[in-house]
This record gives sequence, C-alpha cells and structure tokens, in this order.
Amino acid sequence: MNGQYSLFVVAFAVALAAPAGAQDDLEGRFTIAFQGGTDSEISGNVLSAVDGELFGLPVIVEARKYRETYDAGFRGQALIGYGVTGNGEIVARVSHYKIESPGVPAGTVAGDPLFAFLDPYEEWGVELGYRFYLATRSRLKSYVAPVGGVRFLDRILLGMSAPSRGSAIFNIPHFKASTVAVFGLDLGFTFDLTPNFYLGLEAELRYQTSPAAANTAPGLSGINGEGDRWSAPIVATVGVRF
Repeated sequence: MNGQYSLFVVAFAVALAAPAGAQDDLEGRFTIAFQGGTDSEISGNVLSAVDGELFGLPVIVEARKYRETYDAGFRGQALIGYGVTGNGEIVARVSHYKIESPGVPAGTVAGDPLFAFLDPYEEWGVELGYRFYLATRSRLKSYVAPVGGVRFLDRILLGMSAPSRGSAIFNIPHFKASTVAVFGLDLGFTFDLTPNFYLGLEAELRYQTSPAAANTAPGLSGINGEGDRWSAPIVATVGVRF
C-alpha cells in the first residue's frame, strides 16, 4: 500500500512540475482521475406490489422505489483515459457504490402495518466511454460522453415484520448476486489548474437492468419481479493529464 501511495504522489508531483507550455490538444495524452459523489435515484422499484400470504394471513405489499427504501451513499470512481483525437478521449472507469436500507413501511398483513428490511445494495462497476470535448484550448473544458458497461451486484435478502402481531421473518431470498448491463450519458467539465492538473464536476445519467430474481417465499411471489433502475450520479473529479 505504501508503494502504491508513493507512486501516486510521484505521478502528481511530475504532473504539477510540467512546463506551462504543454499542449492543449488531447491526442496522445493520458488521463488518470479519481471521482467521488453520490447517486440520485430517479426511478425503479426494489419491491413490487403483491397480494399474497404471510404468517398464514393475507398480506398486501405495496411497491417501493429504491429512493424510498435506501438512504444515499458514497460513490467512488477511478478512471484512465487516452486522447485519440484533439478533442476525443476513450475513458475506462471502475466504480463502487453501497447504500443501506433502514427499513420502510411496506403494506399490511391482515390490516396491520407491515415493514420491509432489505440487505445493503452494493455494486462494483466497469464502464467504457468516449468523451467528446466541446473545447480543448481553454482552461475550462466541457464534454459529453456516451458510456456502457457492467455492474456486479451482491445478493439481497429481504425481511418482513408485523410488530403489532409479534411476527417477523428474515433472510428471504430477494435478488441473486448478478451481473447487469448499464449504459448512459455523462455531461461534465474540467478546469485546468496547471497544464497537467485539473478539477472537474460531472453529472451522469444511468440505466441499469434488473438483477436476477431469487426464489422468494411462496406467498410473496412476484415481489421481486422488477429491479431495474434509473439514477443520476453526481461526482467531483480530480485528475492529471500527461
């Protein structure tokens, strides 16, 4: 770990020390950057509406969106890019995102309140994109980038509780560990503090396909029938070009 840290320190020091006359065009230049921020959930249900049976009683489960079920969390990303034209750059990125669910009202069981508890949602992602810069010969550079890739999702277990009845069941299979497709669009800008060191801000739009549904409790069939989601990550960027 100390060796990796030292390598990054040296890379940043070399970049900062580069002469002010470095070229503005991206062609032939590498980019290394780190991004941090969060996701804004736009749409997508993690629980689907169901009329079924639980604890031997009739249950009504209401649909719940990701944004209703999970608190916001931190998104971390790292990327490497290479300029293939004066204003075009191929970018490869890895990411990690994890969010927690505190438990939410989810319907009724025989008319009494029902609550749902979901495992944390955790993903690792890999994306490839092409950034087209609208301007490269100024310190402020804006860009647009179509992207596509895959995300590796952990399994999610579900718990259901009816406190007024003293009944609860946990570890119900909900979603399997899955590899899902993701694609979208990035809009952002970078600001050059030196010819090689920059800061930036990026707004992303992502659509993610649904994870594989697990074999849930018989009386809750269909509760995991959805799972795809639209989200809008917002991340700050710090990076170097050389």
